[in-house]
Amino acid sequence: MAVHNFKHTQVIVAGNIITGYGDGDAISAEANEDKWSQSVGADGNVTYNESNNETATLTLKLKPSSASVPVLHQLYKSGESFDFMIHDTELNTRVTGEDCRIQKWPTFSRAEEMEPREIVILAAHYKED
Repeated sequence: MAVHNFKHTQVIVAGNIITGYGDGDAISAEANEDKWSQSVGADGNVTYNESNNETATLTLKLKPSSASVPVLHQLYKSGESFDFMIHDTELNTRVTGEDCRIQKWPTFSRAEEMEPREIVILAAHYKED
């Protein structure tokens, strides 16, 4: 019987282990374009087109009190490129992104209850192992 535990997943951004996740889908990573598409000619002949687009989007939902928020904010302000890695030891999967930047800083907001801040990271080169 398999057991799922979020603690088996680790995200490292620019050498920093990210902590302080919000509820729900705290981590998501997705390629920005499909790997394959089809072209169908008038005669019904199908051609498969392979995309060379390796870009992707990583979204982290963090509590405002997360110790990782100031680290990520500093990366955002610097505008410097960085890498990320997501490692799920439970499923033995690894996702990496190279030449990344934070798309924009989350909107400043406050409410009665603490809401997670959504930090979107753009990757120029994305790979799933």
